[in-house]
Amino acid sequence: MRKYNIVINVLFWTLIVAVAFTAVWSYVKYADNIKKIITGNTGIESEKVVVKQEPVIVNKIETKIVEWYYFVATAYSANDTTQGTDDKTATGKEAYEGIIAVDPKIIPLGTIVEIKDLGKFIAEDTGGKIKGNRVDIYFNSKTEAKAFGKQSIWLRILTEKNEVAGDFSNKN
Repeated sequence: MRKYNIVINVLFWTLIVAVAFTAVWSYVKYADNIKKIITGNTGIESEKVVVKQEPVIVNKIETKIVEWYYFVATAYSANDTTQGTDDKTATGKEAYEGIIAVDPKIIPLGTIVEIKDLGKFIAEDTGGKIKGNRVDIYFNSKTEAKAFGKQSIWLRILTEKNEVAGDFSNKN
């Protein structure tokens, strides 16, 4: 029985020494990796992405950045009794293709805008239902206005009121 105890004891201590040697050897060989795991620092740090708006340079002249805004557009035509329109705009001019009705609190009358994929327009009219981010595009005929219907559009302001002299027509 005594021989049995000695063999078990030798095997036990051999196992302990082997485990201790493996632990020390692993620590020495992989010390940097172990420190990263223990501290939670994996070496991959999240970076903050900062997006700056910078002015656009065209022909070495600095211009302001132009932003697009989301609007809902409807259409109208002159002398449409169902809409209560006539051939005069809120600015007193005769209605023509190339004008839009706007909420003057959002887009001042006289402002030239661009509607993506439709062209340039001038804000010369208002409407009872045109509030907030809505515009009403003038068409020469009631058929064209009905065909346009109601659409979501992207609009950007090109010039503010009183920056352009004379009449403006949408003759792309």
